[in-house]
Formats: sequence, structure tokens, C-alpha cells
Amino acid sequence: MNFILVSLGSVPKYLDQCINQIKKTQKKSKIYLLTNEQTNYINKNCKIVYVENLKKSKEHVIFLKKSKFTKDNYRNFFWKRSIERLYYIDNFLKKTNLKKVFHIENDVLLFQDLKPILKEIDKFNFVCVRDSSIRVIGSLIFIRNRNISSKIASICSKYLNQNDMKILDKLEKKIRNTFYLPIGEDLEFIKNSKNYKKIKKIPFIFDGAAIGQYIDGPHRKKFIHRLYPEIKKFFFKNDGFINTETDLRISNWIIKWINKKPYKQENNNLIPIANLHIHSKDLKKFSIN
Repeated sequence: MNFILVSLGSVPKYLDQCINQIKKTQKKSKIYLLTNEQTNYINKNCKIVYVENLKKSKEHVIFLKKSKFTKDNYRNFFWKRSIERLYYIDNFLKKTNLKKVFHIENDVLLFQDLKPILKEIDKFNFVCVRDSSIRVIGSLIFIRNRNISSKIASICSKYLNQNDMKILDKLEKKIRNTFYLPIGEDLEFIKNSKNYKKIKKIPFIFDGAAIGQYIDGPHRKKFIHRLYPEIKKFFFKNDGFINTETDLRISNWIIKWINKKPYKQENNNLIPIANLHIHSKDLKKFSIN
């Protein structure tokens, strides 16, 4: 299996935990980190690819010239980098012709070997985690090949001033043969999915953002009230945060930890949670290394 991570600008301290846990849980995987030459990042578990050595696509150049996010310095160009990673993944796949790749975000931890689900998702062009009728989270996505990454880049360039979650939300209608990973509840948009029966065959739950946020809270807790004033009681609390944009009834869940791996308890069954999006950035706390 091929995994691609992207870290533009400075490399976060927690990236080691993310990469090392991929290597631990996905035994024969190849991990590529697309990053800037200036970072001087070293990790024996991944191959470093400097983005300066990747030829920018026409769509990438358009984005850099015309998107408002290239001028908006919010959180050190957070939205620019969130979207630009999709262009760099496309540039990389065009150069290498890698196929069947997973992209995961840098604050995500994998807990289950994904090999058992490859037969199911291998039939699709684009696979993602949707935990709401209005957003898709890029915490973990599967891209079949460079033709699909090129379509994603093209779609990004048609919505230059929308964030990555809104762009990814549009892909189901724009790319044939997409698939939502199971999220632990049969929500209406999951039931209405064309591939609902196939979703039921996958024995894992996948976290877009809501589960990790509920377990260990959001990033920058002291600022979160500006976005979600109704949850003021959670300002200085790690657990129990509920993102109002998710449709999951996460407060009703019972989450168990067995051998440092999370599971959702449903009656007498324990369903493995394949990944957690550790929005708090405290990946070390949940690492199985």
C-alpha cells in the first residue's frame, strides 16, 4: 500500500507519531512525505519528496494566482495549504504514476491494518470519510490513480474560494464511482448512498474528525468559543467536545480501549475504529508505539 502525507511550511512535532504508526500498523506499506526542502525533516520510515522538485500543473498555477486563500494569512495560510496539498498529490502522482494511494492528514493515527478492506475499496475511484451531509473531511482519502487526482485538481480550480471540506463534498457528483467509508452510524446520507450495501461489508469505523474531537477535544481550545459559543463549558476540557457540524450522535457512543486501540461498543459487539483524527494534536498520548 502507498501512503502520501503532505506538510507544507514547517513540519509539526507530532508528524513522527503519525508516520511511525502507519509503519507499525501497515507492515509492508510505502510512505511518502511531500514537504518543502527547507524543513530538513528526516524519518527513516518514509521517503521525503521535496515539492520544489514537482512540476506544478496548470490548475495548481491558476490556484496560486487567483484564489483568495493565497492572500489570506489566517493561521499562517492554513486554508491555502489545506487545498494546495491536493494539487501537490496530483503533481506527485503524475510524476510517479503511483496507483491506489491513501492520503492521510498529519494529525491522524491509524490503529487497524487496512489490507482487509482493500478488496472492497479497490473497486472505486475515490474513497473518503463523510460525517455530515454538508462536509467531507480529508483525514483519510483513497485515490485510484493520477487520472482521478487530476480530476480533483480540476474541480479545486473551479471552486477557488471554497475550503477543502466543501470542495471534497462536491466530488461525489463530479467523480464517478465514489465511496463513503463507514462512520459508525447509518445516517440518512449514508443510507442513500449508491454503495450502501458495500459500506456494510467493511468491518471498521473511520473518523473524519468528530470521534477524535470527542475523545480529546479540539485544537486551540482557548480560541474555540469564537467558533462554537454554545459549548463554552468545554473550553478547558479535553473530552466531550461535540463538533456542531457533524451529524453523528457521538455523545451516545460507548468507546472502549483494548491494547491501546479504540472500539465502539454496540450491545455485545466491539467495532474497531480504524483511525482517529487527533484534532488536539496530542498524538503521543494515543500512539501505540
